[in-house]
Amino acid sequence: MSTSAQSREEVLESCVTTGDLEVCAPREWREVLLSKLSNIKAHKSTCIGSSVSLYRLLLIRILGIRTFSSRGRVVTWAITRSSEKPECSEVTLVSLSDEEWFKLYSRKLPRLVALLLSEPLRVLIFAAIGGSGLLVNLVFAHLTYTLLAGYGYIANPLASTTGFEMSVIWNFTLHERVTFRRTGLDESARSVLIRLVKYHLASIGSWATQVLMATLLPLLLKTPFILAQLIGVLLGFVVNFILGYVYTWSIHRVK
Repeated sequence: MSTSAQSREEVLESCVTTGDLEVCAPREWREVLLSKLSNIKAHKSTCIGSSVSLYRLLLIRILGIRTFSSRGRVVTWAITRSSEKPECSEVTLVSLSDEEWFKLYSRKLPRLVALLLSEPLRVLIFAAIGGSGLLVNLVFAHLTYTLLAGYGYIANPLASTTGFEMSVIWNFTLHERVTFRRTGLDESARSVLIRLVKYHLASIGSWATQVLMATLLPLLLKTPFILAQLIGVLLGFVVNFILGYVYTWSIHRVK
């Protein structure tokens, strides 16, 4: 959305002075402007913009985040102001971090939603690791079930719980080392242990669903154990995803 239809007063409310120049941006960009301005040599015809992905560009438009102009995938969101009118003969491009996109989206959305939308790559990695954990779950559940097959239906909840626990440890380790690396996490042994406990708590619903499906479906519907375990894992995946992502690793970033 362009700010061309805004009144002059609205634009001037979001101006920052640097040297003898004023650099102006729509109100929602003010924090980003302040963080970037010290690294930019502003002059009378400087404009500031960013080259964005199609995903970011689409969100800018859907959320109504105001910009001064948009050409292709380059959006201009700050301009210098002369005594007569805003001037822009060239655009200085700056990159925005996930944290800066989070600040922008937070002006329009609940902070939890803004967090998920601001770091799509991390969300995809989280989901991919969860998918790999599903395979770990099924493999260990099947191996345990095979070992305990002679013990009747008691084998089902025990095998299901074993698969669950192994997938939790697998997922947790990869999330610590890959997904949430460099997000300011305290890496002391105590903090890692606290996150491990929190991840288990966040996964209780998933565990209960898995054990319930793995026990009742074979008993009531004669469903093969491994299929019942898979159904339980899939049913618990969404809740586990949200609670794991936010409660275990990201709650400090949305407060």
